[in-house]
Amino acid sequence: MKWASHLLIVLLSLSSVSAQVEKTVDLATAVETALKFHPSLRAYDAQIDAAFAKRNQVKAGFAPKLDMVVSYTQLHRAPSFTVANMGTIVFGEKDNPQISWTLKIPVYTGGKLEGMLRQAEEGIRVAERNSERQRQKVAMEAAIAYFNVLKARGFLKVMEDKLRALRSQRDDISKMLEQGVATRADLLRAEAAVAAAQEELTKARNIEALSIAALANAMGLHPNETLKVEEFPSITETAFPDLPASLEAAINEALRQRPEISVLEAQLKTAMEGVKVAASEQKPQIGLILQYDAERQTVMPDMGRWLAGLMLTLNLFDGGSTKAAMEQAKSQVKQIDAAITELRNAIALEVTNAFLNLSSAKERVKAAQQAVAAAEEGARLVRLGYQNGVNTLTDFLSALSELTSAQTALIAAYADLRIAEAQFWLALGRSPEALLEKLSRKQKKEVNGL
Repeated sequence: MKWASHLLIVLLSLSSVSAQVEKTVDLATAVETALKFHPSLRAYDAQIDAAFAKRNQVKAGFAPKLDMVVSYTQLHRAPSFTVANMGTIVFGEKDNPQISWTLKIPVYTGGKLEGMLRQAEEGIRVAERNSERQRQKVAMEAAIAYFNVLKARGFLKVMEDKLRALRSQRDDISKMLEQGVATRADLLRAEAAVAAAQEELTKARNIEALSIAALANAMGLHPNETLKVEEFPSITETAFPDLPASLEAAINEALRQRPEISVLEAQLKTAMEGVKVAASEQKPQIGLILQYDAERQTVMPDMGRWLAGLMLTLNLFDGGSTKAAMEQAKSQVKQIDAAITELRNAIALEVTNAFLNLSSAKERVKAAQQAVAAAEEGARLVRLGYQNGVNTLTDFLSALSELTSAQTALIAAYADLRIAEAQFWLALGRSPEALLEKLSRKQKKEVNGL
C-alpha cells in the first residue's frame, strides 16, 4: 500500500500548488468575472425564471382543463324496497364503481385572462430590467475595486521610493559623519526616519492586500483568492471614453436608457391592466363543459354516457368588492405614475452629481500634478543644499515629506478620477458590454503598436 500513500501525497501536493496559482486580472477580466460569478446576479436570474413561469401559468388558463374522477362505493346490501303484493324490488348493486372525465373550456372571461397575461408579460420585462441594472452595478463595483487596487499599489510605490530616499540619505550622512561634516544627532534622526518609513511601507502593503481581497469579493470570488492585478488600463489613463461633454446631454442619455425607468413603466402598464382585470369581475363568465361517464353508480338513474353544457356566471351583487378592487388598482396607477416623475428627477440629480464630481476630479488631477512637480524640484534642491551645508536635515525631511504627500495626493486624484468616471458611467445607465468592447479595442491597438 506504500505506492497508494505516495500517490495520495503527490495528488495533495499538486492540488496545493494549483490552489496557489495566481489569476491574472485587468479591468476587463475583473468586470467579466464579476458578471459571471457574482452571487447577486443568480438571484436576479431566478426572478426572471419566476416571471416566465408566472406567464406560463397564466397561459394555462386559456387551455381546456380535463379532470378524471374515479370512485368506488360498496353498500351493506344492494339497494331495494318492498311493495305490497309485488315483493322486493332491487334497483341497484352492492358494488358501485364510477369513472368519469370532465372537460372544461373557457369561452369568455370578460377580458380577465387577457389582462392577466399582459400583466405577466410586463412582469418579465420588470425582472429583465432589474437584472440589467444589477449587472451594471456589479460591473462598476468591480471596476471601482480594480482602481482601488491601483491606488493602493501607487501608495505602496511612493512609500518604497520614500524609504529608498531616506536610506540613501542615511548612508550619505554616515559617510559625512566619518568625514567630520555631519553630527551624530543627524545620523540618529535619519535612522529614526528610516524606521518610520519602514512602518509606513508595511501599512501600505497591508492596504494593497486588503484592496486585492476586496476586488476578489467584488468579482464574486472568495476574498482569499490569489490575484495578480495587471495595470490595464493604468491609473493615469481613462477606460471610459466618449462620456457626454455637457450635463444636458448626460441627463437626456440617462433618462433614455436607465433600466429603472423601464421597470416603473412596465409596472404602470401592469397596474393599468389590473384595473381591467378587476373590472372583468362585473362581466359575464362563459364556459363549456363536456363530461363522459365510463362507469356510473347503479343507484343513479341511467341518463346516458355523456353530457354537454354551457355555463354562464354573472356577478349580480358582491357587496361592492369589485368596485373596491377597481379603486385600489386605479390608486396603484396614480402611485406609479407619481413614482416615475420622482425617479426621473432623482436620476437627473444623480447624473448632475456624477458629472460635477467628474469635473472636480479632473481639476484635482491638474492641481496635484503641479504640486508634485514643485515638490520634486524642492526636494532636489534641499538635498543638494544639505550636502553643501546650506540646509539642515530638518529641511530635507520636511521636503521629502512634502514630496510624499504630493505624490500620494496625485495618485489619490487619479484614482478618484477613474472612480468618478465609473460612477458617471453607472449613472448614465450604460451597459458593461459597451465598456468591455471599448477595452477590447484599446487592447488590440496596444498589441498592434498603434
